[in-house]
Amino acid sequence: MPEPHQDRPLQRSEVKLRLLATSDLHMHLLAYDYHADAPNCAVGLGRVASLIETARAEVPGAVLFDNGDFLQGTPLGDFAATERPAGAPHPMIAAMNVLGYDAVGLGNHEFDYGMQVLQQALVDAGFPVISANALRQRGLEVSQDVSLVRPWAILERQITDASGNTHDLRIGVLSVLPAQTTLWATAQLAGKLQTRCMIEAARHHVPALRAAGADVVVLLAHCGPSSQPEEYGMEDALLPLARLDGVDALIAGHVHRHLPGPDYAGLEGVDSKTGRVCGKPAVMPGIGGSHLGIIDLTLSHGPAGWSVADSRAELRPIARRGTSGPQSLVADHAPLVAAVAAVHAATLESIRRPVGETAIALQSYTSFLGLCPVTHAINTAQAWYVRQALGDVSEPVLSAAAPFKAGGPSGAENYIEIPPGPLSHRDLSAIYPFPNAIRAIRITGAELRCWLERSAAAFNMLTRDTPDQALLDPDFPAYDFDVISGLEWALDLSRPALAQHGGRVRDLTHNGEPVTDDQRFVVATNSYRLGGAGLHAPLAGAEVLLSEPVSSREVLVRFLESEGRLQGPVPRGWRFEGIEGCEALFETGPGVAGHLGALRETCALTISPEGQSPEGFARLRVRF
Repeated sequence: MPEPHQDRPLQRSEVKLRLLATSDLHMHLLAYDYHADAPNCAVGLGRVASLIETARAEVPGAVLFDNGDFLQGTPLGDFAATERPAGAPHPMIAAMNVLGYDAVGLGNHEFDYGMQVLQQALVDAGFPVISANALRQRGLEVSQDVSLVRPWAILERQITDASGNTHDLRIGVLSVLPAQTTLWATAQLAGKLQTRCMIEAARHHVPALRAAGADVVVLLAHCGPSSQPEEYGMEDALLPLARLDGVDALIAGHVHRHLPGPDYAGLEGVDSKTGRVCGKPAVMPGIGGSHLGIIDLTLSHGPAGWSVADSRAELRPIARRGTSGPQSLVADHAPLVAAVAAVHAATLESIRRPVGETAIALQSYTSFLGLCPVTHAINTAQAWYVRQALGDVSEPVLSAAAPFKAGGPSGAENYIEIPPGPLSHRDLSAIYPFPNAIRAIRITGAELRCWLERSAAAFNMLTRDTPDQALLDPDFPAYDFDVISGLEWALDLSRPALAQHGGRVRDLTHNGEPVTDDQRFVVATNSYRLGGAGLHAPLAGAEVLLSEPVSSREVLVRFLESEGRLQGPVPRGWRFEGIEGCEALFETGPGVAGHLGALRETCALTISPEGQSPEGFARLRVRF
C-alpha cells in the first residue's frame, strides 16, 4: 500500500471522499475568551468555519461531522442553558446549521445541564444527532436497546471520479460515548439515561450499518487511545474500536489531544505522525475549535463494492504559537459570527455583573507547588455553605476543591489571573467552569488519606541527581487534584504514586493534631466527585449528608453576597518533604512571573526561571 500521505493518480474505478471533523468544541463559538473577557484567536468554531469552507472547496462533496462535547464549556453555554429566551434556537445548533453539518455525535458533557436542556437544544438541529450507546432503556442485548437518539445514520452522496463519472455513495456514521457518562452526571441523569459499553455497542451496530447498505463506515468515537488492555466499559477505547471489522475511519476526542501529532508518539497501535490507529485513518482535533480534522479517503470499487484503497489524515490549526502568544492563521466566518452575535452580547452583559470582592489575588499558576488561592476561594465558600445548611454537626467541616484551569491540553493560557478588587460573574465562571452541584459527605481519617493519595498521583516520582525530571505527570488532569482545606500534610515524591504499602501522604494533621484512621469528618465537595467514576471513584460509597440542586458556582455567589469579600491569607495546607536535594522542572503559565515572590515566601522553595517551552509554558526549575 502507498504511504498514507502520498497522493496516487486516480483510476476510473476510484473516487475521493473527504471527511471533515470537529470535536470538543465546548461552546467555543467565537474567537473569544469569556473568562478573560477578551478576544482569543486560538479558539472558536467561527475560525474553524473558515477552514471548513476552504477544505470543501478543495474536495467537492466533503462530509462534516462533530464528535461531541459541544454544549458546555463557556459562559455562553451556561447562558444558553439557563437564560436563553424561550423559543430561541440554541446558539451552537444555530451555528452548526449555518455550516451545514452532516451528522453530530453526543459527548458526555452534552448532559451536564440535564436531559430537558439537551432535548430543547436539539429540537432545531437540521442534521442527524446520533449515539449508539446513550439509551432511554438498556435491553438484555444491544438489539433490544431503546436509544435516546438514533444510533447511526446513512448519508447519500454523489461522487465524481477522475474521468467525470458519477457514483452513488452511502456513508454510514456511528457515534459512541463513554459509558461512564451516567456516573459523571448522576445528579442530572439518574433514572433518565442509561449507557452501554462503547465497544459492545459498536460491535453490534457496525454490521447493522453495513447490512443497511453503507459503503463506508465512519466511527465518531468520543474517546482517546490507551495503553491499557481492552476491558468491558473502558473509557479510552479508541484502539479496540479501531480493530472492529467494517470501520473505515475514526474521529476521536474527549481527551483534548491531537492526532496526528506528538501526543501519542510511541503508543503501540497508533502512528502519531500519519494519524493511523490500528492501520486506519483517525483524527483528534484538540479542544475549543483549535483545529479542523481532515481525513481523505481514496475509495476503490470492485466486485464486493467500495473499499478504502488509500487514506490520509491531517489537522489544520486556526492559530500558531508565537513568542507573545497565539497568532491567528484564519479570519472569522462572517455568517456564523452574525448568527450568534446577539446571544454573545447578552452573555457578556450577564457575566459582567458584579458580585462581591476579593482581598487577595486569585491565580492558579502555583497550584501544584502548594500555593493555590483558587482552591482557597472554592473551599472557603463550600465550607461556609455546608455549615449553614447542616447547622451544628459534631465532626469538623472540611472542603475539597481542585484548580480546574491549570494548564493541560488547553494550553498556556488556561490559567486564572484575577487581581484583588471587584469580582464579576465571569470571574466566578473562570474559578468554577463546570455545572457541578454542592455535596457534603461523612468520611473517616483513613478515607481522607486515600483521597489525598489519589491527588498526589499528579506528581512524578522524583530521584536525586536527575536535574531535568518533570515534576508533573502530563496525563494527570488538573480537575482531579483535590486540595482539602482544614488539613495540613506533606507529600513525599520519593515514593511511587498510589503505592499499595505506604504512600506519599505524611504527617496528616487537623488543628495541629494527627488525623487517626477512625476519626470522622464532614467534607464539602461536588456531585461529580460522587459520581462513581475516575480517579476518585471510591467516594461514591460515602455517606451523603447534603445533596442539593445548588451549583458549586452558585455557592460562591451566595458566599460573596453574604460575606461581601473573600479574605486571605491563603493557607499553605500541604508541602513537599522527603525529596531534599532533588530538583525538577515545572511548567506553568507565563503569568507566574508576578507571583514568584509570594510562592518563595509561602512554600520555602528555591525556584529559578528556565525560559519558555515551545508551547508557550513558563519553565521553572524547582529545588527542594
